[in-house]
Amino acid sequence: MSTDRDRGRVGNKTQRSGPAQKSKRGGLRLARGVRLDGGESKGDIPVLVCPTGKVQLNGSAVAILRLCDGTRNREELVAELTSRSRRHTLAADIVAFLDVARARGWLIEP
Repeated sequence: MSTDRDRGRVGNKTQRSGPAQKSKRGGLRLARGVRLDGGESKGDIPVLVCPTGKVQLNGSAVAILRLCDGTRNREELVAELTSRSRRHTLAADIVAFLDVARARGWLIEP
């Protein structure tokens, strides 16, 4: 039986140097078959396209989902959104949306 090392592959063991390294490997991301569509131009209504159909989104939902690109964990995403919000977005509201999005199968969170 040959091993990964015999085939010239490096094993999956990686050294992590802290939270930044962890988030690059396993952050929140849209699930397979789910994508954001529209909302780039004025008057264009953003929708989430998923296997079960399309869901019209508000601006806050779009802002949250656009950051779900796999590079940020939940805490980093909430911190970024609350720091850049002009309307004092509440962290609890963001977390609640992330929970709903995950329950509906829109997000993958390792």
